[in-house]
Amino acid sequence: MQFLLELNQRKAYGQIPVIGPHGKIMYIIRGNLDNPNHTLYLYDIKNHEVGRLFRDRGGIIVSFIVDVINHSLVEVKKLNSPATNLFYVTRLNYLVTGSIKKGTYTFRSGIKNVANVKTIMEKSGVVLVCDIKRPEDIPFILLISVLFTQWHVTPLKLPTFPPLSNQFRTDIN
Repeated sequence: MQFLLELNQRKAYGQIPVIGPHGKIMYIIRGNLDNPNHTLYLYDIKNHEVGRLFRDRGGIIVSFIVDVINHSLVEVKKLNSPATNLFYVTRLNYLVTGSIKKGTYTFRSGIKNVANVKTIMEKSGVVLVCDIKRPEDIPFILLISVLFTQWHVTPLKLPTFPPLSNQFRTDIN
């Protein structure tokens, strides 16, 4: 199943619509992680909470917790290795491989691919394309993908300047 998440600078009021395989909005992600006290929430189209992702404040190593309704807590941890850039999703036993910085990565369970995520730059902003194999993994993959994107993709907010006119001169006389 393929899901599209469009991350842009248009007025979305803190919401990211998640477009499902049939081209209709299936989920909405609310919130942001620009501050350690903030949380991401995943809602279905009937406005029922499906899950949330938040920062674990318990340890020295920063990790994130994914709390999905009717499922035990799952942690997202970075495996500290200078040679690799790997992430591990506990309880689900998923290893995230690929390049998160380049925007193409895979969630793996052993040698099987569970989900593929690709980041595409469009005119309106960044689009995440999440190809998820099993329905029970959808909330986890969507929330974790937004987390990884917020770590490595910073939308540019360029200032708007008034048009230059003859009133500005470099001659000081």
